[in-house]
Amino acid sequence: MNTSPHSSPSDRALAVLRELVAKLGRGGGLVSPSVYDTATVLMFDVFPDARASLIPWLLDQQRSDGGWGLSSVPRARDLPTLASLVALHPCRELMPQVRRACEGGLAFLRNQAAHWGTSLPDDIPVGLELLMPRLLDRASSLGLGVDWGPYRALIALGERRRALIGKARPAAGSAASHSWEGWGSGPSPDLLDVSGGVGHSPAATAAWLHASRDKAGLAGARAAAREYLLRASDATEVGIPGVVPTVWPIRRFEQTWVLYALRAFDLLDHPRLGDVARPQLLDLGAALRPEGIGMSDAFTQDGDITSTVIATLGELAAPRAIETLRRFERGGMFITYANELQPSLTTNAHAMHALASRGEKASEPARYLLERQQPDGRWVGDKWHSSWLYTTSQVILALSHEGQLPAVKRGVEALLRAQRGDGGWGAGGAPTAAETAYAVLALRAARRNRELESMARGAWRRGRDWLMSNHDVGAGQEDLRWIGKELYCPARVDRAWVLGALLVSQPSWES
Repeated sequence: MNTSPHSSPSDRALAVLRELVAKLGRGGGLVSPSVYDTATVLMFDVFPDARASLIPWLLDQQRSDGGWGLSSVPRARDLPTLASLVALHPCRELMPQVRRACEGGLAFLRNQAAHWGTSLPDDIPVGLELLMPRLLDRASSLGLGVDWGPYRALIALGERRRALIGKARPAAGSAASHSWEGWGSGPSPDLLDVSGGVGHSPAATAAWLHASRDKAGLAGARAAAREYLLRASDATEVGIPGVVPTVWPIRRFEQTWVLYALRAFDLLDHPRLGDVARPQLLDLGAALRPEGIGMSDAFTQDGDITSTVIATLGELAAPRAIETLRRFERGGMFITYANELQPSLTTNAHAMHALASRGEKASEPARYLLERQQPDGRWVGDKWHSSWLYTTSQVILALSHEGQLPAVKRGVEALLRAQRGDGGWGAGGAPTAAETAYAVLALRAARRNRELESMARGAWRRGRDWLMSNHDVGAGQEDLRWIGKELYCPARVDRAWVLGALLVSQPSWES
């Protein structure tokens, strides 16, 4: 990247964004490290030589209250905390710091009951209903004394999910295979996809390696699975074999969401981005099949990525793209995966945007989104992202295309009330660059209406000023907002949203 220290903020943002777009999908995508998946790798002792590095890394991730995970999203903390306790348990008598960590983790879990009731929200972590019961079994066998009571509703949901999985006979690359460690037993080599892993999940792959350890004739498959985990470790850029992300590879996911950010900010045709963006668009268009598209070419298609690809491609999408999208329609609504038990606000918002890009209306998704707007104007509780700022921005973008001005106005008013004194936005304890970028996007969409433009102008400028000084996206706790088995950050994706917001917020871009 060649930029002068005297170049303008726009020039610098363009240069970094250009480099990022050119690298989309490289290495299978960049993803933050996962406590749960890393603890699972340690639990099954996949890399014995790395044990001395994995244990300190896990200990470093523990929070001061004894738990692991982001404190502002409490229901996403039980799984990484329990997995860490089970993984660290064998060392508790040998290492005083491990014993203290385990004591703190157990105390933390005893205080978690208040966050689990008789009904479950839509935004619980991916596969939690399958993973927690099996971990609770393992914890009981170790004598950890973790109370099962708070998880009754979760366990019941898991029983329903297992029944569906048993009927479906999941294959490699299926949505169910992503949580194989929570329901699988027989380590069939047919479960491994072309990446070498099970279900694009390091935890599932580590569990498969453990289950296959005494099975004859699996040497080649086991070598492929271990190699998968090493390459997944590289995607975190931590540099420790076994410190893995919660999902990998995510080539199409990364490509889709970065290009969608550019579409949302009207940057796809920018003269300094077009030559790197167009090859990515053409590649994405070629990957869109009649069945849809998934997080990679080896993973099952899903309604969220499919709709977002169609909205992004616009006129480049295949003529029958809407027929592809309709495959994910159920009763007028849009699903992410077959047999899902919880709907997604943002999947329906992206489907609305995709339909609007082809001149079609989406009355049922619009009605669903309008009904789910909170009295304070926000949209909360999406299953793929923990920040209401992301969810609200995506819904505002979709409803703007539908002309739903009253709901958009209430959403904008919620954003204005939530802006912090320093100009940033954040759903947790501190503002973050990505969440501020989502708010900037929503305000930008709102500014196309004269009444909303006058409301948003001051907040827009304060947000711009905050981004100018705080535009770095890292892997700190507050940056982990996407929902997988635990919260994570797809680094290039979040970075693209921030750079796009920073770029279009410059005074020279204001209209």
